Amino acid sequence: MQIAAIPENEQARIQALLQYEILDTEAESVYDDFVKLASYICQTPIALISLVDPTRQWFKAKVGCPATETSRDIAFCAHAIHQSDVFVVPDTLTDQRFVDNPLVTGDPHIRFYAGAPLTTPEGLAIGTLCAIDREPRILSPEQITALQALSRQVVAQLELRRLTKELQQVLESKNKLFYILSHDLRSPFNGILAFSQTLAEEAETLTRDEIQDFSQTVLTSAEQFMHLIDNLLHCTRFELGTLEYQPANIAIDTVVINVLTLLKGNAAQKKVDLVYKSHPGTEVFADSTMLHSIFQNLIGNAIKFTPVDGCVTIQAVDQGTMIQVSVIDTGIGVSPEKLAGLFESMAGRTTDGTAGEKGTGLGLLLCKDLVEKHGGRVWVDSVIGQGTSFHLTLPKAHSAVLG
Repeated sequence: MQIAAIPENEQARIQALLQYEILDTEAESVYDDFVKLASYICQTPIALISLVDPTRQWFKAKVGCPATETSRDIAFCAHAIHQSDVFVVPDTLTDQRFVDNPLVTGDPHIRFYAGAPLTTPEGLAIGTLCAIDREPRILSPEQITALQALSRQVVAQLELRRLTKELQQVLESKNKLFYILSHDLRSPFNGILAFSQTLAEEAETLTRDEIQDFSQTVLTSAEQFMHLIDNLLHCTRFELGTLEYQPANIAIDTVVINVLTLLKGNAAQKKVDLVYKSHPGTEVFADSTMLHSIFQNLIGNAIKFTPVDGCVTIQAVDQGTMIQVSVIDTGIGVSPEKLAGLFESMAGRTTDGTAGEKGTGLGLLLCKDLVEKHGGRVWVDSVIGQGTSFHLTLPKAHSAVLG
């Protein structure tokens, strides 16, 4: 038996397959109809839409075949994805590549195979639309042409599926943006407007302490407003693909200390201690601007949900090829039902902080996107009444860049 070679464009091919988000999905009538047509046109008892991933061929649609997948090593379709035209094996018992293949010597006892590659608009073959028989046969030119035409329609349906999902994501992002613009931006802006108006109209009658309190409120509202604007801009640029990613070796201490300096006023108002623990000289390979945004959101969020006289601890731990950073607070905690969707859209269902601080949940969405952009991951654990810990991993600094 001959095992099919791995295509030179395998990485791009797999990425193209994954973008359709179709592997291991439920049966759909539109794809079932394609295999029924292929079976009818080619007059074969078996027809499949077979998608070839790194280790297997998985059948999105099938007729005449009980299996849902097979190993890639024995897959006829793994050979077919190397072809630009229909790959035909008229009689497997006379073909040395397949004569002792388990799919030939055992169930389903393949004797004839014809597979039309499912080729994406970028020219990447992600699988096949194939017709299979237990008897040798030869397809007519018209049958081959029809099988090719059907394979193109399968790809067109996959493209439609991908574009529909992208459109849904755009609409969700647009709705989220409109919600934030119409609701969440109004809160800090109204605070700035109201207290500024009071200062302008009643400055002569206010005491020095009252003026200082009003001024501090205006400043806090302005900072909240600017932070939200920054998050919105980052999220928009990230989704549009215009947010530049320029990683370099960065001392993590420098970024964290800068963020702690920026947020020390927020912490001081609530008498929250900020503690940073790290091995001196710890470096990560990351984009400085993105890293600053990640830490500002996570640490700011921890301060928001920590009551008076609480503590927020930031620690960095070397884990081999990655650095794990944890932001641990002694706050109110997150309920299990909210924990599951914490990194999903939070518009309309966020929780006020312990001092009534408002938020959108947008910062956590942004953190997840930015951490994953670096090849890391972010997760959270929490106990109600005891606190919450956010953890993330970032790649360690590249030794080749050092020195």
